[in-house]
Amino acid sequence: MERLIEIKNRLEVIEKSFNEQYPRFRNAPELTEQITDLKDHVEAERKKIQKQKRKRVLSDFECSCIEPAINDVYLSSLDRIRCGLRPDNSVSGYIYETSSTLTYWLHQIDNHIKSHLI
Repeated sequence: MERLIEIKNRLEVIEKSFNEQYPRFRNAPELTEQITDLKDHVEAERKKIQKQKRKRVLSDFECSCIEPAINDVYLSSLDRIRCGLRPDNSVSGYIYETSSTLTYWLHQIDNHIKSHLI
């Protein structure tokens, strides 16, 4: 779950920057770097968890919730962002779509945890 929370924290920082720039996006090297770092981080986490899955060291919860969440978060939109792209409406859309996907998974995982505690 910490993996998803770290992704969420990084997304929130990026979203805040986009909100501050809206509607006129300017060349912001620090924002471009944050987006690249986010993409690299999620891709690295995705590879790490897939490797752990192949080695069968993940718990059932991680296999059924965390691994699909990380894959979906990466493949839903982050995969479409080219590293080093200047922030614009399309990049902003991809970031918000990624955030929406992550929020969906966090709610699903929260519901899963609650239903198994009862």
